[in-house]
Amino acid sequence: MESTDLRCEIQELIERHAEGEYWDFKQQWHSCNADLLHDIICMANSPANRDCYIIIGVEDGSYNILGVSGENRKNQQNVIDLLRQKPSWAGGYIPEVYVKTISIADKEIDVVVIKQSDNTPFYLLDDYKKEGQPIFKGAIYTRKGDTNTPKTGTADLHDTELLWRRRFGLLYNPSQRAKFYLKDLDNWESAEGETDKSGREDSFLFYRPDPDYTVYFVHEDETDDGLAYAKDVNDNAVGTQSYYLFAFCNVSYHTGYSCRSKVVLYYKEVPLFSSVVESVDEGRSSVVPPECSVVEPYYIEDSFRYLMFEFVFRYWSFNYSSEAREMFLRVIPVYKNDAEHEEFRKYVRSNGIPPYMPGKNKEKMQGKALERIRQTEIGVYEQYGDPSTTEAIAQLVKNTPGLVINFANPENKCFQLITEDLRKGKMMVDWLEDWRHNRD
Repeated sequence: MESTDLRCEIQELIERHAEGEYWDFKQQWHSCNADLLHDIICMANSPANRDCYIIIGVEDGSYNILGVSGENRKNQQNVIDLLRQKPSWAGGYIPEVYVKTISIADKEIDVVVIKQSDNTPFYLLDDYKKEGQPIFKGAIYTRKGDTNTPKTGTADLHDTELLWRRRFGLLYNPSQRAKFYLKDLDNWESAEGETDKSGREDSFLFYRPDPDYTVYFVHEDETDDGLAYAKDVNDNAVGTQSYYLFAFCNVSYHTGYSCRSKVVLYYKEVPLFSSVVESVDEGRSSVVPPECSVVEPYYIEDSFRYLMFEFVFRYWSFNYSSEAREMFLRVIPVYKNDAEHEEFRKYVRSNGIPPYMPGKNKEKMQGKALERIRQTEIGVYEQYGDPSTTEAIAQLVKNTPGLVINFANPENKCFQLITEDLRKGKMMVDWLEDWRHNRD
């Protein structure tokens, strides 16, 4: 959320002259860390199931804007340290928290933003007794209306069940539940050699806690339609549309390529998501292509496409699959959600990235974008075709974070265009990371 949007929302909440199940006012920062920790846990377990706010610098009762003072004031790192240094959290899940400072009526207000999460309930595995009234292990603290569960109590059965149902995705429709299950990569089981839904013997996996969810890997017959498909990654048919594949070192000596397979996610008999799968390195590594593969390819972290990207690397890749994933993501940005993608897209457009206009000549970069692209370096694999250098270059790329090399055949007709696209992809990945850091 942009700071302007956050400021408008907080101002609207102040004007309500009331607290609610996802916002709470504090006149000043907590003098006792146990109190702050307790408030954060209650908000993280709020039934509102959305981002929650602890708004600091607003007078109790009157809701007058006082602003924050230096006494006991904390920044984001202070709060993160508090959460991480506490006794163990159940399941290792820790609330995701940000501290934002906004200005209203010429006064600074600190807002502790507790991000929505489905890892509820959050609770401690050990008592926290360092200061103030203790927070007890195993106690489920939540928020009812405008009131937190007291430290000496625990949420009632109904509220506790609601939090666990959120954890297991039972509050959501089949598509929403499928996203939870795809993230739970350890709970899928293979059923090799079984007949699939169309009567073919293709491998599939099912989700053990809920076998109604299955993922099928469907391999098409190479001759079933008489069409010619690229079988080498350097074929002209691959070109620049899949430029990210050339960031993977193994395509320099295992050039086999195929797009004759697809992955399908089912809920019972209903297909929820389907995608072509691109296989490289003689079929050892497979990738679900990103969104908008022609113009500024990207993934959205909470989308089926990205979740299946991760799923395929886990269950349908071999040998150097982890390296392939890492190398691809050095040139394909991954946005947290659609809102972040849209916000960043507007930002780079305002800083010199020209919009894509179908059927028209590309406009040139300018401003900050031009400056960044000039500073972005892409290597070229000069030993292409020499098998004695493959292991050394693989180790170099693996051990050098951020290094990107164009491993395409130098005789590839699209070689220069691939290099340009790899450079732009790396620029976007690096720029996104810098933008996030500066924004926070």
